[in-house]
Amino acid sequence: MSGPVSPKSRYEMNCESQSECTSWKRLFRAFDKDHDGFIPAAELKRFVRESTYSFGMNPEQVEAMLHGIDMNKDNMIDFAEFCTLLSRAKRMRMRHVIFRAAQMVVPKSKRAEHFDYLQKYKCCPPPLFMLLISIIQVAIYVYYVVQSGEGVQVSKPVPVQSPLIFSPNKLEEVWRFFTYAFVHIGIYHIVFNVLTQLILGIPLELVHQWRTILVYIGGVISGSLLVAAVDPKVYLAGASGGVYALLAAHLAELIMNWNEMEFAPVRALILFILIASDAGVAVYQRYFSDEGINKISYVSHIGGFVAGVLLGIVLLRNFRKHRWEQKVWHAALIAYILFTAVCIIMIIAPKIF
Repeated sequence: MSGPVSPKSRYEMNCESQSECTSWKRLFRAFDKDHDGFIPAAELKRFVRESTYSFGMNPEQVEAMLHGIDMNKDNMIDFAEFCTLLSRAKRMRMRHVIFRAAQMVVPKSKRAEHFDYLQKYKCCPPPLFMLLISIIQVAIYVYYVVQSGEGVQVSKPVPVQSPLIFSPNKLEEVWRFFTYAFVHIGIYHIVFNVLTQLILGIPLELVHQWRTILVYIGGVISGSLLVAAVDPKVYLAGASGGVYALLAAHLAELIMNWNEMEFAPVRALILFILIASDAGVAVYQRYFSDEGINKISYVSHIGGFVAGVLLGIVLLRNFRKHRWEQKVWHAALIAYILFTAVCIIMIIAPKIF
């Protein structure tokens, strides 16, 4: 038979890490004024209710957090129950952040289904893809800036000898159809792409997880395929194909749910300014820059946008399905397959015939 649990041993229960355990012990001892290993349940609940704002939650969320916290109904909270309370607070605070992010990309009528799913989401896998790929892109940009010795400029350096950049003379090196997304031309190029994919990509990744990654990768590859098919004499660099896929997916959701999205006109205006300004810079660099034969294509923007619309319909999570949406899903899938097939045929055909 096991004997009674000593106050000291109670301090060793339910900690996820040593540092967290230490901080939670210190906090528990602050409430355990008589040092007997227990906190009066009524006193702790009153403190939590009075500190709702500090928890960053509304009163309903606090009551849900406190529900059933005194598991053995003895009107006393031991350290295990205290750890359960803090764990709930930590999870709810994370969910609060997730919900705020999800509001950017989920219309009101669909939030019940999405938010019910997000209530169960434990950030596993964590939404790190957009953050990691942005860090890699910035690191590669800095590397080529230092290597060129030209410093930070609007439209330079252009590392045409990079093994990552898409080259019209090396189509057989198929990895370039994706890796060009890691190379950027000029400070505007890298700043625009990284900020846009972080601001739009992270909320999408929180809600749709790996599906967002596939839309992004699909946009990158579709962009390079379209360039190789219709603008085959230029180089291609930058993550614009993936970024425009995210923009298209978000814009399509915004238009289709205009009356249910917060600040829809403001969002539409911001998206229009982003797309118009970036497209203008891309066209200028293609036709008016002084890079000679080392022209950089803008067609990938179009390919990425098309992929974003079609793959967004096919891949992104849809919790409320209507009968007509199944037909749209099949049409989008067929359209994307045909788009990809036509691009590949246009690339290969001149070499065969």
